[in-house]
Amino acid sequence: MSADEATCNCKVGRVASEYGLGEIGEELASLWRGEEGESYSLRDLQHYFNRRVLEAELRSANVEVLDGELENTYRLLTDDDVSAGMRTQAMGRLERDGVDVEAVEKDFVSHQSIHTHLRECLGAEKDPEPADRVASTQSTVGSLEARTEKIAANNLERLAGEEVSLEGFDVIVTTHVTCDECGRRYEFGDLLDDGGCECRLPQHA
Repeated sequence: MSADEATCNCKVGRVASEYGLGEIGEELASLWRGEEGESYSLRDLQHYFNRRVLEAELRSANVEVLDGELENTYRLLTDDDVSAGMRTQAMGRLERDGVDVEAVEKDFVSHQSIHTHLRECLGAEKDPEPADRVASTQSTVGSLEARTEKIAANNLERLAGEEVSLEGFDVIVTTHVTCDECGRRYEFGDLLDDGGCECRLPQHA
């Protein structure tokens, strides 16, 4: 674990330490910058990290992880398109194998938490290409979300226990965009990743 990660107290750092993920912070930074191929988005990194957390928990419970099974299990736990019944079945199988599903899900991180860890804990930088205004915009809004999360968490920490009845907590700030034409609602980053609203993309023209 790097010196920066060893002193890191953000959620990504705490979870990585708890699950014995070693120098995953530097790995995330490398993938983000695209040092070994295609650059990962913050959401790609979010899912990559969370799958590693799930894998570590499965191995800790001596659950055999077969090729492709980890990705499918993670999808069943997190994908919005998965039915409640399928998700319940997946959780039941994991719990019978000795996995504390609720605890693992609480340790999953958001893309904003990944961004905070990269920029504020590791000091990682990713310069967008001059013509890539989308990447630049996403980075700017991500930075603002991360800063708002930190300010909100610091203030809530001071209030928790006295003015506000609260013990452990995570603050997640997400920017949403609603299309005036069709009413669809997107997370800001998802809208940029998708290239626009479904009602305006070529296949819907």
